[in-house]
Amino acid sequence: MHEQLDELLTARDQMEQLLRLIVEIGADLDLDSTLRRIVSAARKLTSAPYGAIAVRDPAGALIAFVHQGIDDDRVQRIGHLPVGKGVLSLSLFDTPVLSLDDLGAHPASVGFPEHHPPMQAFLGVPITIRGTIFGNLYITHDEPGRVFSESDKVAARALAFAAAVAIDNAQLFERERTSVKWMDASREITTALLSSVEPTRSPLQLIAERACALTEAEQAIVLVPDDADLPSDEVDTLVVSAAVGLRASEVIGQRVPVDASSSGSVFRSGQPLITELLSYPIQAFTDVGQRSAILMPLCADHEVAGVIAVARSADRPPFDNSYLDLVSDFASHAAIALMLASGREHARQLTVVAERERIAHDLHDHVIQRLFAAGMNLQGTVARVRSPEVSERLNRTLDDLQAIIEEIRTTIFQLKSPLETDGGFRNRIQQVVADLTEDRDIVTTVRLHGPMTAVGGELAAHAEAVTAEGISNAVRHSGASRLTVEVSVADMLTLDIIDNGCGVPADNPRRSGLANMSHRAEQAGGSCEITSPPEGGTWVHWAAPLTDH
Repeated sequence: MHEQLDELLTARDQMEQLLRLIVEIGADLDLDSTLRRIVSAARKLTSAPYGAIAVRDPAGALIAFVHQGIDDDRVQRIGHLPVGKGVLSLSLFDTPVLSLDDLGAHPASVGFPEHHPPMQAFLGVPITIRGTIFGNLYITHDEPGRVFSESDKVAARALAFAAAVAIDNAQLFERERTSVKWMDASREITTALLSSVEPTRSPLQLIAERACALTEAEQAIVLVPDDADLPSDEVDTLVVSAAVGLRASEVIGQRVPVDASSSGSVFRSGQPLITELLSYPIQAFTDVGQRSAILMPLCADHEVAGVIAVARSADRPPFDNSYLDLVSDFASHAAIALMLASGREHARQLTVVAERERIAHDLHDHVIQRLFAAGMNLQGTVARVRSPEVSERLNRTLDDLQAIIEEIRTTIFQLKSPLETDGGFRNRIQQVVADLTEDRDIVTTVRLHGPMTAVGGELAAHAEAVTAEGISNAVRHSGASRLTVEVSVADMLTLDIIDNGCGVPADNPRRSGLANMSHRAEQAGGSCEITSPPEGGTWVHWAAPLTDH
């Protein structure tokens, strides 16, 4: 009779304690804190020294293990958390409560790792949210002969029901808070891309950084087509243009084939992918693919501009489908922002081109005409001058005026040509001329005709080398006072280097340099002629087709 009364009093005390603990576990909406309060409440209710919650994914795999009762030093010595084997692998979906008087005696038991404390009585109850197992609540005693009572089992089940409500609320709050974070990040990227202030980081780098932080990932990369001007179905290679995380600098610039990679399949299909193993893994990214990764296309206006990939560390829970909508919305906003920024930059370039056109017309219609008029007046003056010294000085001035006119014409052509922001062929030729003639007593004229942007790759390298060789010969060996470099692009690339020096003697000691120019012409499928015109000097005429050989 006394034992029954004691049991009733204990059960009543447990119910009162349970009510207080239910209020406590819902004290705030942080999920991690809620889980820890649930474990603590279960230990208090049952006077158990050890407690844990094993969180599982929809497939039943263990993805998190929140535990209490084992001190940090012993946890370190044990080495790793449970992975869901033994009794922890048992499904409790159809079992209201699993109670064992001796944990080690159960057929599913696989024992404990070294340094693990002894455990005897075991109680496990499922935490079910909206008909789905969120995880299991476990509590254990370490005293031999100590078992869980019926009131312990009832209290644990009641706590599990209350825990499910608290966890559901915390998850809902977490989803809302996460959604706000993603929206704020999208707004930040849009603002940064459309701001008049020059950004400190590239737009793609900003996208990678925000995606990495929001997904709690270890690494993130953004891949874009190798040739952005091609339609997406004709793109063969993606290039890593931004990276965050381990060895990021080694990843940037790496190329990935579209038809043999996970990122390529996402780019082609426009559909996101969650994977545990990337095909054609990028060196230094995800340790050869052994990470949970999510790949999302950057889509806007039914066009795929690139792919963003984020990968978690091995000790983080894998990505699940709950991330798809969040990352998809973020990627869409980022892609739209990139398109708007690109459109604004295009409009800015059109404004610059229009202004360049206006300046070019002014130079042609006003400056050159006035210089011509001045030159005509000087020529008339020369005819009436009787002093040879004054006549020579006026002729030099006329030559200088002609050189200035040629330079202005070159400038006009450059102003009317498309803008080059990538250090293209035009800039390379001009830089070679400037480097080799700087501080030299030689008047240099450079003329460039046609679409210089059509020249690239190996052909540009050949032409640049030939230009350098020809100018170097004229400057160092010919004794020339005038040098003209003329480059024309049509069906062929033609390069003419003309000086008024001593010409090329028959026993030329620089034959190796001239032979090198001819050899480069042969490699490019073209020709090279080096002659001495009747009026003197040297004329290098180098030509090659624009098509690759």
